[in-house]
Amino acid sequence: MVQVKDIMAVMEQIAPQSLAEDWDKPGLAVGDPSHEVKKILVALDVTKEVIEEAISIQADMIVTHHPMLLFQKIEQITANTSLGSKLYALIQNNIAAFAAHTNLDIAKGGTNDVLAEKIGLQDITLLEETAAQKLQKLVVFVPVSHADAVRQAMCDAGAGHIGQYAQCSFAAKGEGTFLPLAGTNPYLGEVGKLERAEEIRLETIVPVEKVAQAVQAMLAVHPYEEVAYDLYPVVQTGKKEGIGRIGTLPQAVPFAKFAQDLKQVLGLDRIRLTGDPEKMVQKVALCTGSGASFLSLADKLGADVYLTGDIKFHEAQKAVESGLCVADVTHYASEVLIVPVLQKALQQAAQAHGWVLEVVCSAVDGQTFWTL
Repeated sequence: MVQVKDIMAVMEQIAPQSLAEDWDKPGLAVGDPSHEVKKILVALDVTKEVIEEAISIQADMIVTHHPMLLFQKIEQITANTSLGSKLYALIQNNIAAFAAHTNLDIAKGGTNDVLAEKIGLQDITLLEETAAQKLQKLVVFVPVSHADAVRQAMCDAGAGHIGQYAQCSFAAKGEGTFLPLAGTNPYLGEVGKLERAEEIRLETIVPVEKVAQAVQAMLAVHPYEEVAYDLYPVVQTGKKEGIGRIGTLPQAVPFAKFAQDLKQVLGLDRIRLTGDPEKMVQKVALCTGSGASFLSLADKLGADVYLTGDIKFHEAQKAVESGLCVADVTHYASEVLIVPVLQKALQQAAQAHGWVLEVVCSAVDGQTFWTL
């Protein structure tokens, strides 16, 4: 039986909540973690229409990008308010509501990566770094005969990753000495007799959050009764996480041509633009959702054009003055691209676990703006 908490565990792998901004409220907003889930509806927002859709298709859980309780203070739950009526409907129909918000914006493969790939950017990097993985060095002394097994166990537990390389380690031969005392059961040597053994000093890098499991995996395959190992702090950091993306188009094109292609890719009838339509653009920065606060950073990093949503007049004016072209593709259009990506990821996870689970994309058009 698949439960809400199982889906939450899958979403934690896709977008760890530790990546979320401090002000954010991702996670389970409504529902029982132990409730059975047979069908999931994936949408951008938990709107009244999405809840009605979930009820009509008999979904047990709604997974969205935007948290339904993000900027709303709950003082009372009554059926005659917008928020209250939605909470009532979810609870009465036993539908769980879960969201991955800024953690999904930041996560690899999340909203920003999806938009960057959708418009064909290359050499994609972070627009702004928000976190860097802390590392420790794990050093263990092991007999030559078991060095490969110990190395593999640590790497299987999450150690040994440096950039795009896995199973990174260093080994140096040396001589270890030990004197088994009374009551011991040594793998090598005899009680009361000094033993000299050819050993390997084996060391590797481990993310701080995986140190315990790496040590446990190492101890499980190490032959010694008492294992000598050390943990050292390191100055270097591991995998970096961040908001927004910046990359380049395969070739420079006039801003007007880029905007026309962008409109078609995102399925928009119109796009609000600022900047010289004839300017040749190639370096593109973006931030899905409301990313006006990164306008100056995009300009500083040398972007020719910046994509985001919810641009205000004075922000656009500042971009014009700096010579930065800007495309306001709307909050909704910049992020709704993640819905089919989440649907596919959840369906694949279900298949991998052997779960009987149906995951569907919402058919509700949640775009709040329309134009004449």
